[in-house]
Amino acid sequence: MKQVKQIKLFVSCPGDISHELDSIKLIVDEINKTSGEQNSYVLRLISWKTDTYTQKGSDAQEVINNQIEGQYDVLIGLLWLRLGTPTKRDKSGTVEEINRALNNKEKEQLIYFKTEAPTDITKINPEELLKINEFKKDLGSKGVLYHEFSSTSKFESLFRIQLTKLIFDKLLDNDDSQNNISSNSLAEIVEDKYSHITSLIAEVENLDEKVIELDIFSSVEIAESHLNLVTTSLKSMTESMNDWTVKMESRTKEMNTINNIKDERLKISKQKTIINLLATELLDFRNRIQNELPIFSENFRKVGSSYSKVLLIAKSFSSEEVDSIQESAKSLLEGSENSLESLAVMLRSVMELPPLNFKFNKAKRETEITIKDLTFETMEGIKLLNEALKN
Repeated sequence: MKQVKQIKLFVSCPGDISHELDSIKLIVDEINKTSGEQNSYVLRLISWKTDTYTQKGSDAQEVINNQIEGQYDVLIGLLWLRLGTPTKRDKSGTVEEINRALNNKEKEQLIYFKTEAPTDITKINPEELLKINEFKKDLGSKGVLYHEFSSTSKFESLFRIQLTKLIFDKLLDNDDSQNNISSNSLAEIVEDKYSHITSLIAEVENLDEKVIELDIFSSVEIAESHLNLVTTSLKSMTESMNDWTVKMESRTKEMNTINNIKDERLKISKQKTIINLLATELLDFRNRIQNELPIFSENFRKVGSSYSKVLLIAKSFSSEEVDSIQESAKSLLEGSENSLESLAVMLRSVMELPPLNFKFNKAKRETEITIKDLTFETMEGIKLLNEALKN
């Protein structure tokens, strides 16, 4: 029988974190059924609510520390709007748990800060946010790498990639012979000239048949689908940006020509016409980008997670499909990085356009917001894709 390694995860967070806890449970189940079954490990979530018992200490947090610390391998720290209740030793129970894990060389950590604004703004406490920012600075001064996310879906993509990378980099013993038979039998076979055949037979007998359910080709198709949609959307938006640049240059030349007209009334009349045309063209550009943004955003977030899953399943294999999608992902990353720089330049140029009339000013503002959203989504997608390519 295969020896299955158990990896225990302890989630430390205040009570305002809920959706991410559900996501962690789903991701743990998903990894257990795919990569875990294939690579002989299982993830188990540890909680102070279910994995501690009544005991007396200087305070409740000390009891949790004493009982939980010996149980987990990875601490997952999550903070959002609240730092949590102070303890006798630290700023909050969550902060204490995170700091103790950081000071324990036997523990691994994944630390996240949620930046999404709550739907109910009354939940925002400026004093709590100040404490959280101070904790971030404290972590940074210690050289601790933490990650921020602006939505639950983005957390899912980021957490899935980073957890699987941590498992393979730090927590799995690649030299561990998972398919060997018992040590007593092995000692007898070492002297046997047919040991290589016996080992082969044992390997077949101990093969986990659930691996059959893993479909590398289906996973590749899904990843390629997201890649293609993002690439097509990115190309369309790039064409829109190029069209707008050409039109802007053309309208600028027209305005320069109009400025030479001596008749003041005629000059103003023609200037208004050009400005209104420019406003219409600017709004058209904004609408074209706005239409592509949902497709681009949704699929870019999924590229990293789907690509990471392909690599996990195909870790023991070499195939042209995997090589091809890896090259496509690298190409997308390079193109996205170039687009990000172009977007930043375009956003700055639109922001610097002078206020002219209501129609133009409104189109300008709506375009600024749309380009800002696209820039942010591109940057977030690049981060996730970079994480996936590191695996």
